[in-house]
Amino acid sequence: MVSTSPGPPSAAQLAELWVEPEPNRDLFWGVGGKRLAPDPAATYSVIAIKRGGFSRGYTVVGPGDREWSAKFSPEAPTEVVASRLLWGLGYHQPPNYYLENWRAEKATTSNPQMPARFRESKPDFHGLDAEGAWSYFRNPFVGTRQLAGLLVLQVMLGNSDLKDDNNRIYELDKPLEGAARWYVSRDLGQSFGRTGILNAPRGDIDVFERTPFITGVRNGRVRFDYRGRHKGLFENITPADVRWISERLDGLTDQQWQDAFRAGGYDKPLAQRFIRRMKQKIQEGLALQTS
Repeated sequence: MVSTSPGPPSAAQLAELWVEPEPNRDLFWGVGGKRLAPDPAATYSVIAIKRGGFSRGYTVVGPGDREWSAKFSPEAPTEVVASRLLWGLGYHQPPNYYLENWRAEKATTSNPQMPARFRESKPDFHGLDAEGAWSYFRNPFVGTRQLAGLLVLQVMLGNSDLKDDNNRIYELDKPLEGAARWYVSRDLGQSFGRTGILNAPRGDIDVFERTPFITGVRNGRVRFDYRGRHKGLFENITPADVRWISERLDGLTDQQWQDAFRAGGYDKPLAQRFIRRMKQKIQEGLALQTS
């Protein structure tokens, strides 16, 4: 991993990745709030079919000529929940939403359509606009607690889909959440199952419950049950890094946890199982000894 910054990032630079969140962020509606949510009663028009990636989907246009990326399950619910949790901890996220039932013209399947994650291409949100990709291996935040914490969080979520193309730099008209440029970890759908290289399970509570998190500490570095590519990202994670993100997760309220999973369409009993396993991992992180 190589830092592109000549020295430690300033507070202003660090705010492009992470800020200390205000208490009790709304993890049901997320960063965009109810105002930017897609209309579940509208009929959308398909203008493109998504053929690559793990989950199928469409590009659709809805009321007000708003263009959306609609990604189907199994990654639709997991991506929304993971996005809510990242934002709740202070990592920037674009607005996204989960629609359980919706209709579309020119679709390849009959209505109603499959549940989908809706992410607007150009939301009416401070000029938010996605630019190029960025890499976990090369960025201004290498060596910071905040980037290390984000990587630990990905392991906790079971997400090993960490390729550059899943990260985006967003530009805004003016600073929001401390910065006018956001480094965003996006496309988080490979979550809540187990890390892996091919066909890793997503949203599988049985797999999620039985998959270990921390496997040990060697020479001051934490070892994880991580089975995906990009293992080099995790070679220098310290107990202090794991404790840092665990403390912040531990600060989320029960209501925030419930709202995050409700945002992804999970019923309460299933959500509680995912939350229980996440809290077990948090306790593992908090139990690590730091020097």
